[in-house]
Amino acid sequence: MIIIITGTPGTGKTKVSVELVKLLDKNKAGKFKILHLNNEILRHNLWSSIDKKRNSKNVDMKKLSKFVSAETTKNPDILIESHLAHYFKGDVVFVMRAGINELRKRMKKRGWSKAKIEENLEAERLNLILGEALDIHGKKVVEIDTTGKSPKSAAIRMVKQFNRSQ
Repeated sequence: MIIIITGTPGTGKTKVSVELVKLLDKNKAGKFKILHLNNEILRHNLWSSIDKKRNSKNVDMKKLSKFVSAETTKNPDILIESHLAHYFKGDVVFVMRAGINELRKRMKKRGWSKAKIEENLEAERLNLILGEALDIHGKKVVEIDTTGKSPKSAAIRMVKQFNRSQ
């Protein structure tokens, strides 16, 4: 099974994915592998250039696609987590959401620049990632609001949502 967790930066993807895998591994003999794409992009140089204005790397989507394809072939039970994860095939796609005020606090806590915070808040306001995920995956998409929730409670809700859709 391939699980996708995506959403605007700061919505809780990384922490929730760790909690979700803990819950899934209790109910399954095998182990789910978590693929934190942002870490893998840096580790395997899956980027093409640097955006100096945003202080970030521009991802080489061809290289990333090859990497993800190889990982999903090796690992039948995998969770792919990133704001880019919805670009890849999955059996279920969870889009993490959070209220604007909470997102702003989370991003400030990370020490992000005001411009970077505002750009990401605008993406959340416009439902950018949700819209893309729906266009690509349709009925496989499940929205999860992490506002005021612990990563564990969000993961429990994900399991319940997934079980309902089966």
